[in-house]
Amino acid sequence: MRVDVDQKFKLNISYSKMKRVKKLVLEELEGSFIDDFNRLEAYAQELRDSNPGTDVVINISKNALTEGKRRFLRMYVCFQALKSGWKAGLRPLIGLDGTFLKGKCKGILLVAMAQDSAKHLYPLAWAVVDKETNRTWKWFMELLRSSLELREGEGVTFISDMQKGLIGAVDDVLPKSHHRWCARHIEANWSKNWRGVLMKKLMWWCAWSTYGEEFNDQLTILGTVSEMAAKELIGYPPQKWCRAYFDTKCKNQMVDNNFTESFNKWILEARHKPIIKMLEEIRVKVMKLLKDREEECRNWRDQISPYAKDLLTDYREIAQGCEIHFNGDFGYEVHEGEDKHTVNLQLKRCTCRVWDLTGIPCSHAIKALIYQKKNPMSEVHWWYSKEAYMLVYMHKLQPVRGEKFWKVKPEHAMEPPEIHKMVGRPKLKRKREKDEARKREGAWSSSRKGLLMTCGYCCNRGHNIRTCPLVNEKIKNMGEGSSHKVQDVTLTTVHESQTSEQEQQFAQHSTIGDDEWEGEEEDEDEDDQPILRPKVVSEERTRLQQKKLQRRPTGTRKISFKGDEFGVVEPTNLPYSPKKVTWKGKAAMTSNQLVAEKEKKVGKLKTKKARLEKK
Repeated sequence: MRVDVDQKFKLNISYSKMKRVKKLVLEELEGSFIDDFNRLEAYAQELRDSNPGTDVVINISKNALTEGKRRFLRMYVCFQALKSGWKAGLRPLIGLDGTFLKGKCKGILLVAMAQDSAKHLYPLAWAVVDKETNRTWKWFMELLRSSLELREGEGVTFISDMQKGLIGAVDDVLPKSHHRWCARHIEANWSKNWRGVLMKKLMWWCAWSTYGEEFNDQLTILGTVSEMAAKELIGYPPQKWCRAYFDTKCKNQMVDNNFTESFNKWILEARHKPIIKMLEEIRVKVMKLLKDREEECRNWRDQISPYAKDLLTDYREIAQGCEIHFNGDFGYEVHEGEDKHTVNLQLKRCTCRVWDLTGIPCSHAIKALIYQKKNPMSEVHWWYSKEAYMLVYMHKLQPVRGEKFWKVKPEHAMEPPEIHKMVGRPKLKRKREKDEARKREGAWSSSRKGLLMTCGYCCNRGHNIRTCPLVNEKIKNMGEGSSHKVQDVTLTTVHESQTSEQEQQFAQHSTIGDDEWEGEEEDEDEDDQPILRPKVVSEERTRLQQKKLQRRPTGTRKISFKGDEFGVVEPTNLPYSPKKVTWKGKAAMTSNQLVAEKEKKVGKLKTKKARLEKK
C-alpha cells in the first residue's frame, strides 16, 4: 500500500498510519467483527423464518451473565433441507472434525459430515465454539442427535480422529453407535517411530484387510520387517481402524476421515471472515452444492453411481482369476489364491465381507452371479442408486433476505468471546508434520539438507534403501546384479510368492524407497500454500491392482462367516499382542484405567460396609 501511494500520489506515509487505514478499509469491506455479534440473534431468526424446521442454537456465557453482560459462547446450525436429505437416502456414516478459525475473533468450527454414494461430502451441521473439549463436543453431539433423530445411535457409525474429548462425547451421548478412528491419523502417530514408505504401505494393507485371516497375514508380514512395529500398531484397537472388524450396517468401508478434512479446505477463505459473513458463505456454498450435485446426477448414464460402477468393474477383473463350485442351493465355494470363500446369494453375504461392508458385490459374489447368469449390477445396494441420490439432493436450502430485513433489537446485543492472548506472534497456519517441506521462492523444493534418512528396508537411520548393507548383501547372495534390483529385493522379502514378470513390474512401480519423494499437493491441507509430501499410498494403485494379479487358486484355507447382527467382529488369535506400557519396570496404567480401578475398590468397600451394617 505504501508503494502504491508513493508511486501514484508521491506521498511518504508511515507504517502505523497505513496499518490504521488498512484496518478501516477491511472493516468497511467485511464489516466489524464486533458488530456481527450484535446482529447474530436477528440473523439466527432469519434462518429459522426462511428455512422452517432449521435448528439454530446460540448459547450465552453464564459467567458473563453474572456480571450483567451478554457474551457469545457458541452457536449451532443445522438446516432442515440437510436433515431431510440425511433421512431420505444417505448411508448412516457421519464424519466429525474440528478446525480453527483464522479471523480476529478466534474459535473452533465443529462439523458433522456425511458422504453420498459418489463419495462426495454432504454437510449435515456445523457449530462455532470457543475450544475443542469434551464439554463442547458433548454439547454438539446432543444437538446433532436431536436434529437427526439418532436416538442412542443404533445403526449409526461415526468416524473421526483420536481427539480425547470427541471419543468420550460420542460414547456418552450415543452409546449404541459404532465409532471408527481415522487410519490416516493412526499412521501419522505410528510412523513417528516407524518411518519409511514400505512400513506405511504394510500398515495400510492391514487397515484394508476385510476379514480376520487376511489381517493376520498382513500383520505377520509387518512383523517380519519389525516385530516391535507390529506390536505398537496393535496398541491401537484394530476394531477401530481395520475393515475386518467394522460394522456392516452403514455400507461404507471408509478407513480415513479425508472427506471431512476436505470440507475444512473448502471453506478456507470463509474462516478468515467475521462470524456472520463466515456462516453466510458456508450457507451459500452448501446451497450451490446441492444444486450442482442434482444436475450432475441427471447426466448419469447408468442407474447406479459412477463410484459403484468403477468398483464393480475392478471386482469383475479380480473375479476372472477365481474358481467356483456350486452346491445346488444358495451356497457357492469360490477359490481365490489359497483362500476358499463361501458366498450365499440369498443372504447376500460373502466370507470376505466386502459385499457386507460396501453393499456392492465382491469378486466372489460376481463369480457366483455370473454362474447363475445374473447381472451383478442388479445386486448393488439401493443406497448407490440414482433414485436414492436424487432423493438426497431434491431438498434445497431456501434463500435468505439481506440485513435490511433482519429484526435487530437492542436487547439482543452481545459481546464477542474473550480473546486469550497467547505468547508470541499469532499463528494462522497449522502445525506441519515432520516429513512436510514448504514451498520456497515459488518453486518446488527438493532440498533435504539436515534431514536424517531412514532406510525403508531395515528401518535404521543414517542411510537409505540404495545404500543399505542388508540389501547389498542379499544382492551379492543372489548373484550378479545391479542397483535396479534393490526394489525387487525389498518386495521379495514381503511377498515371496510373487514371481511373475507382471507382478515384478507392479512391485517396481508401487514400492518406493524412503529417499524418493513425489511433489503432490494434498487435497485435505488446511493451508493455501502447497507442500511436498512423501508418495501417498493409494488403495487403487496398490491393493486392487495387486489383487488382479492372482496366483493359481488352490483354496487350501477355508474362510467362515463371522460377526454379530451388526456385522461386528472382535479380533482374536492375533499373531502379536499390544506392546505393554511400563513405568519404572512395572506395568503402567492410563488415567481411565486408574479411575475404573478406583470405582471397583470403592464399590467393594460399599458392599462390604452394607453387609456389616446388616449383621
